Amino acid sequence: MNREQWLAERRHGVGGSDAAAALGLSPYKSTYALWAEKTGEVEAEDIDHVERVHFGRIMEDIIAREYARRMGVKVRRRNEILRHPKYPWMLANVDRIIEGQKRGLECKNVDAMAFRMGEWGEPGSDEVPEDYLLQCQHYMIVLDYPEWHLSACVGGNRLELFIIRRDPELAEMIIDGERDFWQRVERHDAPELDYSRPDTRQLLAKLYPGTDGTEVAFDDDIEHWHRVKEQASALTKQYSDVADAARNHILAALGNATFGRLADGSGYRRKTITRKAYEVEAATYVDCRHVKAKD
Repeated sequence: MNREQWLAERRHGVGGSDAAAALGLSPYKSTYALWAEKTGEVEAEDIDHVERVHFGRIMEDIIAREYARRMGVKVRRRNEILRHPKYPWMLANVDRIIEGQKRGLECKNVDAMAFRMGEWGEPGSDEVPEDYLLQCQHYMIVLDYPEWHLSACVGGNRLELFIIRRDPELAEMIIDGERDFWQRVERHDAPELDYSRPDTRQLLAKLYPGTDGTEVAFDDDIEHWHRVKEQASALTKQYSDVADAARNHILAALGNATFGRLADGSGYRRKTITRKAYEVEAATYVDCRHVKAKD
């Protein structure tokens, strides 16, 4: 199938990269956003043009070949979307399968700084970011494999191997959670929207992309959130003004100096930066702001 067909097929179930979002554990996508994509409420974001994703796809083949060389095994693609025989909502589009073994391979291109941020443990362990762990466990459930390897290229010049073994209790949690999520998709029953997530505003822009000329009367609940927004905005401006004043004190003390040092050894550096002119492409978006009542 071509990419358009593949994307369409992915709408008919939960894939490995969807597992964390379906369970409400993804730092990148909310359960509501995934539900909206699967039900067709919004178009799934095409991230192929994102440079990080593009290079991740390029690096996949390099990582797989180097893994095979180091491990002395043969790996092959499964150019199809696999479906669990008992749980048809569970899909898998895996990176590689190790020939002659019940073992799969997930290839990740990892930024060196992200690797040092604490979500990664010692190579050889299963200490990987939670969304990657759930992805590999999901694949093991679909293929009925006892083990999955995650090979991470760190900073473009180091390959580290993590070994993830099937966890029966975690597998049961994944199956139950994904079943609940998929039943919501089938019933067109939206999960609760997490308003505090940083990606919620982007999701709302997709759900409501235009204006229709109508007017709605807000209830007491929205009146409350209006007051919260106004108070928070006032506090934000107040603290922003304080921060600006503090910065002006520092700039005045620096004068024309290049560097001003604090007692702890840190300090403030001044340097001249020239920014080239550029053109901004035309864009259409929906602006939402509070307007005062007319007299």
